[in-house]
Amino acid sequence: MKWFDAIVDVWFYLGLVMVGVSTLMFVIAFLRYARKKMSDGFMLIWFVISIIVLVLGIVLIVNGYSSGLVVAVLSTVCALLLILIFVVSSMVSELMMKVRELAMQVALLNQENDSMLQQINKLKESEKDA
Repeated sequence: MKWFDAIVDVWFYLGLVMVGVSTLMFVIAFLRYARKKMSDGFMLIWFVISIIVLVLGIVLIVNGYSSGLVVAVLSTVCALLLILIFVVSSMVSELMMKVRELAMQVALLNQENDSMLQQINKLKESEKDA
């Protein structure tokens, strides 16, 4: 029964890691959102994912799990994929915000260009009249 206690301990620690990762994921997502480096939609998605991981971690801490190494490996792979997805979605969100800002700047520059062209045309017309 010694191996069973070791498996229960592994699941307990895996649950603690999942709770820690979900808390860290939520805090980092919130801070990136607060610094305008993540959009609302991605923030909401990461909030939901962190809540799901938190609940799963708490379930592992309370109940443990008795099927062995396969679930531990799958959990580790899923955690690594979540980290990868988080990094990619953060980069995409930041780029989307930069594109939006650039589009606004281009619109302002076009408006300024149009007003300058109108002023130039008025000056040309006034020179012709004179």
